[in-house]
Amino acid sequence: MSDIDPVTGVTEVRTTYDPVTATTTEVRREVRSGGGRVGWWLAAMVAVVAILAGAYLLHERAAPPAADPGVAAATAQGSAEQAAADAQNAAATAQANAQASMQSTQAAIQQSAQTAVQSDAARAAADRAAAESAATRAAANADRANRPPADASPDNGPPEQ
Repeated sequence: MSDIDPVTGVTEVRTTYDPVTATTTEVRREVRSGGGRVGWWLAAMVAVVAILAGAYLLHERAAPPAADPGVAAATAQGSAEQAAADAQNAAATAQANAQASMQSTQAAIQQSAQTAVQSDAARAAADRAAAESAATRAAANADRANRPPADASPDNGPPEQ
């Protein structure tokens, strides 16, 4: 038998002998072990209550809250107001970006035109310098062509050897 098995009505007999009086005494005692079934019934009831509480908590957590029409309307109105505010902010941002882009484009066009004018002026100055240089060279060539050579001597015949 084990400690878990309830044993009812076990009788314990103890015999003692007294050598002085030469008598034997016998003591009988009934022993109960296991404590009965009350503990098991109590543990079963606690387990059932724990299972019911767990099922209730899981059911309440999974169930959606009851919809209140006032709360739903207020939520929808708040969402609509937020969407309108977001749209206004987006429009203001787009307008500011468009204006900045237009100013940037105008500045780029102005810079490009100024660069083109400076480039044309530089090209005209280079062309004028090249034309003046060519004219100076042409005048020098014409002057050399009209002048007799300085070391020219009359041709008297074949050169001497």
